[in-house]
Amino acid sequence: MHWAQALVFCGGLIYAAVDDLRSRTVNDIVCIAIALAGLITIGPASLLGALLAALPFYLCAGFGLMGGGDVRLAAAVGFVLGFDRVIMGFSIMAIALLLASFAMRVIPALRKGASAKQPLVPYFAVAFIPAYFI
Repeated sequence: MHWAQALVFCGGLIYAAVDDLRSRTVNDIVCIAIALAGLITIGPASLLGALLAALPFYLCAGFGLMGGGDVRLAAAVGFVLGFDRVIMGFSIMAIALLLASFAMRVIPALRKGASAKQPLVPYFAVAFIPAYFI
C-alpha cells in the first residue's frame, strides 16, 4: 500500500460520494484520478478487478437501473483494488445496502425517500475504502 495511492483513492471516493449526493452525477476526473492511482500497483489482478467490478454495474446500466458514471467509477475502483479486495468490497456494499434498505422501511422519516432512486456512490465509499485497507 502506497500513501499516495491511498490518498487519491480515499479522497476521490469521498469527493465522488459527496458530489453524487448533491448532483446525482459522477465526475469523470475522479474516475480518471482513481484509475491513475491504480497504475502505482498495477498487475494482472488489477485488470481482473476492473472487469469484475464493472460487469454487474454495466449490466444494470444496460437495463436503465443506474447511470454510466457508476460503471466507470466501479472499473476504476476495481483497477486499484484487484480481484480479492473487490469481492470483499462487494460483500461490505451488500451489507450496507441491506441495512440502509431496512432502515428506510422501518424508520417513518426515511420512508418518503425509500421509493426514490438513491445515489450509489456513497455505498461505494462505505464499502471499498475499508476493503482497500484490509
